[in-house]
Amino acid sequence: MTTYTGVVRRLLLSSSPDNRAIERLQLSFYLADPYLHSIGHAVGNAMERGSTKSLQFTIWADTHHPSYEHCVLLGQRFMSFFQACPSAFRWLTSLILQNLTFGDSDISKILNICTKLEFLSLTYCDSVIDRVTGDDVVLTIDVPRSALVAVEIITCGYAGVDLIQAPKLQRLVCANWIGVNPPLRFGNVPHLHSITLRHAALHWQRPFPLSHCLSNATSLSIMYLNFADQMIWIEPEDPKHLSPIFSHLRDVYLYNIFYECDLNWTMFVLEAAPSLSNFYLKLSRHPCERSRCEDSAKKVNVPWDQTSPDFKHHWLSLLEIVGFVVDEKLTKYIRLVIELAVGLKRIRLLDQEPCARCNAMNNGQPPSPTRWRFPVEEEEKNTIRQQLVDGLSSPVEISIG
Repeated sequence: MTTYTGVVRRLLLSSSPDNRAIERLQLSFYLADPYLHSIGHAVGNAMERGSTKSLQFTIWADTHHPSYEHCVLLGQRFMSFFQACPSAFRWLTSLILQNLTFGDSDISKILNICTKLEFLSLTYCDSVIDRVTGDDVVLTIDVPRSALVAVEIITCGYAGVDLIQAPKLQRLVCANWIGVNPPLRFGNVPHLHSITLRHAALHWQRPFPLSHCLSNATSLSIMYLNFADQMIWIEPEDPKHLSPIFSHLRDVYLYNIFYECDLNWTMFVLEAAPSLSNFYLKLSRHPCERSRCEDSAKKVNVPWDQTSPDFKHHWLSLLEIVGFVVDEKLTKYIRLVIELAVGLKRIRLLDQEPCARCNAMNNGQPPSPTRWRFPVEEEEKNTIRQQLVDGLSSPVEISIG
């Protein structure tokens, strides 16, 4: 850090009015004293010249796998750095933090001071446990005048995330939460168009209706849900409850659905999103149980037989399934989509990507081809294509592999 700090200071001192301006500055460094203030003041002095348009801090813990006590110390150290260098943080546009435990109001202070902040990423972060209740704290984001466009909250220890006001927010990523479902609550987020939720469900988390989570997110155009090969953590619901939310939805990704799960439940998404253009599914067959832990929820099938008898989808153009195999269940599902999506133009069927851990369980060989088999020969592919459209008047183009 001594060498790094010296280089940063010389670089920023050289960017005087007589030298070339620094339009974009990205700094990555450890949260280690006594270097922080030197870096912060050098950045602040350079920013006051007004020539830098983009400033990013990526800040790491000063040790691998820090204890909770050390994360608390790191949170205090960061806040001391933040308070001592206001000029630098006022110009900050991107902030990436890891392994910090904050005080109750620290995140609010950061967001209210960093008025130019457009991107915030928190990984392995949390807040000190509530002293009265002993519970984990809900992360509250209430920044009506913020420039915040994108937020990532990954493997953090918050009880939930409450986005009260983030009027410019466009993209949200939330992964690996520990609180009960649903993990998010939205207030004023009129421009939120892309949401990503990635999670391997835990045994205390029950499936939840998406309408309970996304009720105020009515501008969504992209939704990515990753179930990490484990329990499906959303609950199918009456499409009428979701239609106001999904009215602008164009692309849906339902990824890493465990292979044994029935797929008909995905129809409620299709029915609730009349403007959907692209529907991406990824099926997961992993005997290695790569995402499972001792607290994982039990995987159960998701039944669904409530598709409206007169439902037809007129805008779906592409259905893509990764993890396709020769299977009667998949054949019936694809035929159902073809029947309901009357404007469907393309179907892409792709093999599952190799998994080193699964192959290691089979002495370096892929899983038994008699159990899961992706078609290879062109003659068999043609037979599958014929089976998928047999009796259906559809001009859909089907690519396999």
